Amino acid sequence: MSSGFASNGLHWQTHAPPRKGNPTILFIHASWMSSTMWEETVQILAPRLSDVNLLRIDLNGHGKTTAGRKEYTLWNQAEDVLVVLKELELSKVIITAISMGSMIALRLAMLDQPRFVGLVLLASNASAVTEAQRSAFYQLCDIWVAAPAPSEQIMNAAILSWGGNPDVDGPRATQIKQDWIHRHSGAENVVPTLNSMMERDALLDRLGEIHVPVLLIHGEDDKTYPLQDAVDIKERLVNTDVSLEVVNGEGHLLIQLREANDVAEWILDFVKRVLG
Repeated sequence: MSSGFASNGLHWQTHAPPRKGNPTILFIHASWMSSTMWEETVQILAPRLSDVNLLRIDLNGHGKTTAGRKEYTLWNQAEDVLVVLKELELSKVIITAISMGSMIALRLAMLDQPRFVGLVLLASNASAVTEAQRSAFYQLCDIWVAAPAPSEQIMNAAILSWGGNPDVDGPRATQIKQDWIHRHSGAENVVPTLNSMMERDALLDRLGEIHVPVLLIHGEDDKTYPLQDAVDIKERLVNTDVSLEVVNGEGHLLIQLREANDVAEWILDFVKRVLG
């Protein structure tokens, strides 16, 4: 494994030393998570993609990135990820991203489309926030940051709000909650990311600008961004090859909170098809 910090403070790591001429899968995590949420997926893919760089990044305000921007938009996050790719001299990149990461992935593709050869978007959204979402997220935030660390009750409520039927007391949920307490307890670690999502611009009308192949993976019971959000994205991607895989009965967090061999297989098939 190799790791380092880009000039803008973003932490990155690869499964093996990055090779400039090889294709790359760039993994972008969800809000208030970190690059570690992709660990299981990378372990499944690495033996079968030995010639592909597997690159994970901690976004501003997340994981080991502590010296980056303190206030940012989703476009800022995309710009900073692009700095990492340029400094590592990586092209032929397939972005694999989940939730907020998928929002950033779409913006990355619009900023420097020639660098990318495909997008895998899990639990994705390309719309502006609704007033109902804004109210619910800020109410949760107020409770979350009112104490030095979020309570077990509010963390369980957050996990249950994703949909599906998660085991909030199981080892996977417990690890997520421990990470939240360790890194994302205070307002300084919660509010900037929340603001970036609540003030996001809608991209649906711009999706025709994207010409690289896209794979959408979405939970049938996603309560954060309903399945219709993925359908809307698919319908607006009129200038590329796009497919949608639906995970029956599952909610928003399609990796880390559940065993995700199915997701890894879909990613693997997509990568092989895109790279030929």
